[in-house]
Amino acid sequence: MTPFTETLRHLGRLPGVIVAMTAGAKDGLIIEQSGSSAGGDASSQRHTAALAAFLYAKSGRASAAAGLGEPVFMRLEADRGQLCVVGCGEVVLLALIESSANVGRVRLDMLTARSAL
Repeated sequence: MTPFTETLRHLGRLPGVIVAMTAGAKDGLIIEQSGSSAGGDASSQRHTAALAAFLYAKSGRASAAAGLGEPVFMRLEADRGQLCVVGCGEVVLLALIESSANVGRVRLDMLTARSAL
């Protein structure tokens, strides 16, 4: 059980959320997720977590170079869904959501979890 366990359970129950996970910010390894079979097979989940952590780190570098400070919330919008990422120190919290999901609700819950730490 981690500080994100309840947040992941909550996010995983929201309509349109495919999977919610925490991963190491540096290595992208999955720490915890909102269901063992959610979001495809284990290999695709590992790849999603690793790439989300990498993208978040790169967005942090770009944000710093632009003089904007630390990124707060990152969203990648694609044809069939969205990837939402919030950095929490050594951990990234990510949610893979369908296009029809309420991204505002997901964002609010992820930012609330971030500020609680």
